[in-house]
Amino acid sequence: MRTLRYEITTEHEGLNVERYLKQVHGYSSRTIVKLKHYEKGMYLNGAHTRTIDPLRAGDVLEITFLDSQEHGVEHFIRSNRQVEVVYEDSDLVVFNKPSGMPCHQSCGHAADTLANVFAAHCDRLGMDLMYRPLNRLDRDTSGAVLVAKNRFAAATVTNNFHKTYQAILDGVPPMQEGRVDAPIRREFPEEMRRIVASDGQRAVTNYRVLAQKDGLSLVDFVLETGRTHQIRVHMAHLGCPVLGDEMYGRKSERIGRQALHCRMISFPQPVSREEVTVHCPLMPDMEILCKELGFHNNQNE
Repeated sequence: MRTLRYEITTEHEGLNVERYLKQVHGYSSRTIVKLKHYEKGMYLNGAHTRTIDPLRAGDVLEITFLDSQEHGVEHFIRSNRQVEVVYEDSDLVVFNKPSGMPCHQSCGHAADTLANVFAAHCDRLGMDLMYRPLNRLDRDTSGAVLVAKNRFAAATVTNNFHKTYQAILDGVPPMQEGRVDAPIRREFPEEMRRIVASDGQRAVTNYRVLAQKDGLSLVDFVLETGRTHQIRVHMAHLGCPVLGDEMYGRKSERIGRQALHCRMISFPQPVSREEVTVHCPLMPDMEILCKELGFHNNQNE
């Protein structure tokens, strides 16, 4: 359960509860509906309030989010694997996920996922929280995964964050900076592999070449859409697949997995609304390869 306390100022006097929550704090209509259906969801000056009730300067509005424990981590197998926590506050945590680790549990992956790592992290916090990853990465892609600790944070930050990826490509894109606007769909209905196809879902990838040597290139990516395997498919479409990507390119002797990393994520802190930017260092395999190639890698850019 998470309770937030807002003191109404003269600037917002006259707004009703719903308009105040939407305009000042960015609450969605869906979130407000859920609060209305929870008996203790909205209190004004210690008494239950309605969304249409007006606010006056000096009023205290309390908003309480109730988390269902039906899918808490109490039944998850705990993982002893150490995964770096690069940011944490009362509402959110960012893990620097290593390659080879799925984000979600599945058949064959009941104990080696980030969900299991999060369960062990909850034990250290003395809390039983729901596992709410707000973004996901492929198993062999490393980097930032943002997890909400409560329903409020999930509702506030979902679809309201930005990521920057970095990859070593097997080849060099046709331009130093470019934008790939090419729709993507499954190659076959029951298969994971994706292809660029006119009847696919719109997918847009922006890229910038940082360095190149020996037929390889270090490239930053910012996505406008979030399709499965988007970077991998688009770069293969350009003829420069991610190095080590056996699904869309070829196996590499220089690295044992696809050289793709989510290096930065930015999001609004749910309560303060201040923008937070988190940088996730490269995993050792990519970092070593960058040094061998002489690629300058400024994580703070």
